[in-house]
Amino acid sequence: MKKFPHFIWTVFFVLVVPLALYTAYSGFVVGELEMPGGFRIVFREKSQGTVDDRIDDLPKEELERRQAELEERFRALEQKENQSPIPPQAEYIDLNGIWYGHEGLTYQIVQNGNLVAIQEISPLYGITAVGQGQIQGQSVLINYQTASFTQGVANLTLSSEGRSLTGTFQDMASGFTVPAVLNR
Repeated sequence: MKKFPHFIWTVFFVLVVPLALYTAYSGFVVGELEMPGGFRIVFREKSQGTVDDRIDDLPKEELERRQAELEERFRALEQKENQSPIPPQAEYIDLNGIWYGHEGLTYQIVQNGNLVAIQEISPLYGITAVGQGQIQGQSVLINYQTASFTQGVANLTLSSEGRSLTGTFQDMASGFTVPAVLNR
């Protein structure tokens, strides 16, 4: 009976580890891994990468084209937000203006009532994402698109003093979630 656990680990290292390495090399990543008993492994397609490493690979002309598209999309969202009627009885928190994130990222938020449009600006690359969303109480939910052509969701909460937004950015292609802190 003592040899059975040894056998399981041997099978794991002989079959599963090389399989995982091969799939990662060929463009897939391990999305889930359950061990004892079940040996459940789920592979996913490799994500487009982070905005920074994906943008580094783009030719300058392609990056400028994508940024122009994002800028145009942001202006259209901004115009749409400004044309939407504001319910007269509602009072909304004010998110208008420039917000500052990590690594020098800035976020321009334009608000009309409970609707917002947002633009992410990198000091190295310029416009890297745009999105739109809604304010619900102290929460802000934003759907966004990046210059890397990935889609995501920002789920943010405004602090009680109204000076910071905290929460997460989740890339929908990879499922990867990063913490977010924006300050004004």
